[in-house]
Amino acid sequence: LSELRGSAAVAKAGKRPVSTPVLAGAVRAVLSREPGRFEGVHTHPATERSLVKAHKALSEIPTEMLKKLADTSPRTADVVRIHRAVNREIEANYSNELDLVNAAVEAIGTGASIGLGPAILFLPQRMSANQIRLLTALGRRHELHVIAATTGVAEADTPVRLAIEQLGIEWSAPTSITAPVADRALSVSDADDEVRHALRSIVDATLDGIPLNRCAVLYGSHDPYARMLSDAFKAAGIEWFGQSVRSTESSLLGRSLLGMLALGDHDFSRHDVFAWLASTPVRRTNNRPVPVAAWERASRAAGVVSGLDQWRGRLARLVDDRNADAQRFEQDEEHEWRVDRLRQEAAHASELADFVAGLAADLRPPSQDSWSDIADWCRELTRRYLGGEATRTDWPAHEQRAAESIDDAVSRIGDLDGIDPNPSTAAFRRALELQLSDDVGRHGTFGQGVLVGPVGLGVGLELDRVIVLGLAEGTMPARQRDDPLIPDHIRATAGPSLPTRAERTQETHRALLAVMTSASHVLFTFPRGDLRRNAQRAPSRWLLDSCEARDGVRPNAEELTRSTGDWLTEVPSFIAGLRSTSFPAHNQEYDMRALLDWVDDGHDVFTAPPVRARRELRLGVDLITSRYSRRFTRFDGNLTNRLGQSELESLKAKGQVTSASRLEQWAKCPHAYFVRHILGVDPVEDPEEQYRISPLDFGSLVHLVLERWLEETRAAKALPAPDEPWSRNDIDRLIEIGNEAAERLEHRGSVGRSVYWQRDKKVFLDDLRRFSQFDFEQRGAAKTRSIASELRFGLPASDRGAVTIALPDGRNIELRGAIDRVDEDAEGNLRVIDYKTGSTRNYTRLDEDPLSGGTHLQLLLYALAARVLLDRTDARTVGAYWFVTRKGGFKPYGYLITPELEAAGLQTIAAIVGCIESGLFPAHPATPQFRLRVDCHYCEPDGLGLSHQYSDWRRKSTDHELQPYLEIIGDDHG
Repeated sequence: LSELRGSAAVAKAGKRPVSTPVLAGAVRAVLSREPGRFEGVHTHPATERSLVKAHKALSEIPTEMLKKLADTSPRTADVVRIHRAVNREIEANYSNELDLVNAAVEAIGTGASIGLGPAILFLPQRMSANQIRLLTALGRRHELHVIAATTGVAEADTPVRLAIEQLGIEWSAPTSITAPVADRALSVSDADDEVRHALRSIVDATLDGIPLNRCAVLYGSHDPYARMLSDAFKAAGIEWFGQSVRSTESSLLGRSLLGMLALGDHDFSRHDVFAWLASTPVRRTNNRPVPVAAWERASRAAGVVSGLDQWRGRLARLVDDRNADAQRFEQDEEHEWRVDRLRQEAAHASELADFVAGLAADLRPPSQDSWSDIADWCRELTRRYLGGEATRTDWPAHEQRAAESIDDAVSRIGDLDGIDPNPSTAAFRRALELQLSDDVGRHGTFGQGVLVGPVGLGVGLELDRVIVLGLAEGTMPARQRDDPLIPDHIRATAGPSLPTRAERTQETHRALLAVMTSASHVLFTFPRGDLRRNAQRAPSRWLLDSCEARDGVRPNAEELTRSTGDWLTEVPSFIAGLRSTSFPAHNQEYDMRALLDWVDDGHDVFTAPPVRARRELRLGVDLITSRYSRRFTRFDGNLTNRLGQSELESLKAKGQVTSASRLEQWAKCPHAYFVRHILGVDPVEDPEEQYRISPLDFGSLVHLVLERWLEETRAAKALPAPDEPWSRNDIDRLIEIGNEAAERLEHRGSVGRSVYWQRDKKVFLDDLRRFSQFDFEQRGAAKTRSIASELRFGLPASDRGAVTIALPDGRNIELRGAIDRVDEDAEGNLRVIDYKTGSTRNYTRLDEDPLSGGTHLQLLLYALAARVLLDRTDARTVGAYWFVTRKGGFKPYGYLITPELEAAGLQTIAAIVGCIESGLFPAHPATPQFRLRVDCHYCEPDGLGLSHQYSDWRRKSTDHELQPYLEIIGDDHG
């Protein structure tokens, strides 16, 4: 009515409607000149947002009431001061609702509204002072009829009573009104189950012949119901209309643009950049899509965390490394296939570096002299990276509408020149966020489908079936937070124009009662718990009102179902609810209900028609039943009957060309071996989470330094005698090499956070110094001297081929690896040494069990390989693990390689290789030695996937299906 009567006068004055960005700009301008009590936080986005909200609320307050509010406290006085100052900033060029109402009141008073005819005010709720003023003026000049409704609950009717009295009408509440009650109620497990039952109730309503547009699903709290209901209706294919579940801010273009503008907040952190790229349709300058996955792998390999220096420097080093590796492999025919991949990785790293550098440059506007300049820059930025209108033609219709709203919002912010004299990209982004977050639209078309939304949407509608969700304290009524700028005790002095938290709760109660009164059938749902927070819920006071009216009792949560009649039903679980429903709501429920009915009738689940007809169901049933059976199945690691000839040949090749670490891994956890070496799934290491140098990088660093030091000394023919300590010059050279290697690793970004690395580097260098003494002690005790270090064989670019190891069953394996060090005594005996940089925890009992059940095969295999490589097949050999850091305590553990130990070890290796070649990867229930970011049901019983209470697979040894496994590994090793 204000638009109809007053817009012409406002437009004639040359004023435009005020928008949220304009209000925010005016607030910033006022705070920059005189922040008052907001000094220190006046530039914070939350301050700006709260003051805009307060301004909108105070715009409904008459002038005399504003003065009264300002006298309540210094803080409120400052809020009122800023409100008035903002009005002065915008009054010359912008109009608000107050201006419209003033113009409309003047037009009505001068008779300009003749021809309107009788006016009917239908179902008034709480009204603002502006609305009261307009209706009062209308009532003086025209016939005004008011149709008000009461609920029978005095508190809920208070807003209506106040509105009627403010209009000058005498309030006379009827005495015969009885508050409505729910027809049915369901007590269910949680909010998810509430949504499922709501959907089933809608389906039941359609089966009863009720049109969808006469049904409603309402709630008191947006979270979690809005999104869940949207997803559920989409899955069921049921049309609905109501409040949208998202704002323009969360649209495709909205989150893409805001995400791009926010990249500089954390100095272009790798996480932010790829979160943006993965969720945004970014195009390169040649209009090709961005290779997000390849770029992400490159950034992770380069160790980028944040900062343009890291994007530039570390990616450049990765390019050099990949090109150098490719050049090296070009000379190796066996590994030529790696060259193209390495070149491609280098190209991706180079493209990524250029892209981030260009993006960072584009995110710095050429000019920030005016808001219009910044708006033009934003439009160009959007066009360059996210495309213009021409590229949005294939977007969904709602995304196109949201994009148009964003374009309009950018233009409106460009009009802030003259309002906010301090334009900046930060303020521009805040204004855009504020505008887009306020822009919450509608979903669907009114009257087409089911009404879904807050309970207030149902007021005044005639409905046949209403389902109200969340009848628990905290969601119906929802928790109300006090306003920090205008708290409830201040609002109470302003009368009905500023509702308090209690009054907002009363309004929700009134809306609920109004909907219940006008609906033919009402269903309440009560969630007993909140699985998201692992908490129990208390029934809503409004649910208990229906209990008291129907059964004469007001029970607590424990007594709810025991104290009420048949109108309230408890649904124990999801399955119980699915069994009792008359018709499933969507395909998934149909499948599960069909399987339940089939099994309840005594049939085998595998013969159920849905299982026979649909492969995905058949596979799911097979997985669950196999895991819970006592059979040794493929889901427990038995792939012998599932592999074709080509797969078996591949496994045979993997078993024949192997390394000591691979064989040990199968012995520790065969399933981990399967995931890592058969499926090729690698752990995902994020540079952001690397606070300290990784154990793998630290071990490689130590090995590299010791190898280079020994090789230099050996080349100079300066190795000390067995009973001779290292010289001061030798030790200084070791520290120098260590420093150089540590700096190279630091430049590559592989050492973690600087604050930790400074200490770790000192410890590392001190460990090198202590190693020289440890080495002298060990050489002196064994009377040996080093004859080889980093003896590589069978590896890419190594000059020695793989070593053939004959197994007792007649098979051979081709062993590859790198022996850290080989020493020799005066009698020609060999000592094979493997450096360890970790803990000694798993090595302290090598004297009792040298092979540790196959998990420590490295010394044995390297001893056999060293004899072959050094042509010393008959040499007496000792294997030793040297723990060369303070973490390991500088201790040696080892043993003599006896013929008996060699025979036992080769027998164990034959068993492991036989299992690998046959496709046997049983799941060990032992302590996991492998961690992946995938669901590992076998290694981690508390994993993220299906919970599976498995039993020790060794208990299945009597089952005939385990016999092939026993035949391969032998009873002695079973």
